Amino acid sequence: MSSAVLYLAIVAVWAIVLVPMWLRRDTEKQDEFEEEHTEPEPRRTRAPSRARVIARRRRRTAGLTALLATAATVAAFGVAPWWVAAPPAVLLVGHLALLRVAVGMDAARRESAARARAAAARRAAQTVPEPAAEPAEIIELPTPEEVFDQYADDRRAVGE
Repeated sequence: MSSAVLYLAIVAVWAIVLVPMWLRRDTEKQDEFEEEHTEPEPRRTRAPSRARVIARRRRRTAGLTALLATAATVAAFGVAPWWVAAPPAVLLVGHLALLRVAVGMDAARRESAARARAAAARRAAQTVPEPAAEPAEIIELPTPEEVFDQYADDRRAVGE
């Protein structure tokens, strides 16, 4: 077997995994350097959005499928032995099994949320409506004939 395949695999791992990791680390160091004079804000940890999780799952599935296809192609052309395709196949099957579990968990979460909404709707329907409030009494105030003007000439302060 030629060592070119090994070198290509090392370069591919370097390009796919290590370069983004280094870029992310350099960005974090630059942020720390810029916040040197200010008090750093505490990091808020939040759950990733549903769309991000699904996009990550799709990328991982596509990547593992491409890896399996590449390994199978390399093995089919005789560049590498047949067992080279086994690890990517095991990884893909394991990933698909995890996706099945995740789908089941998502369905259970949706069902639980639907039951909670239905229970809240039943409780809201069972509550006794409050009686309507009595209309407020409108009182008419008398309007004075002369409006007080503090700047009028005939008004004087005490002691003037």
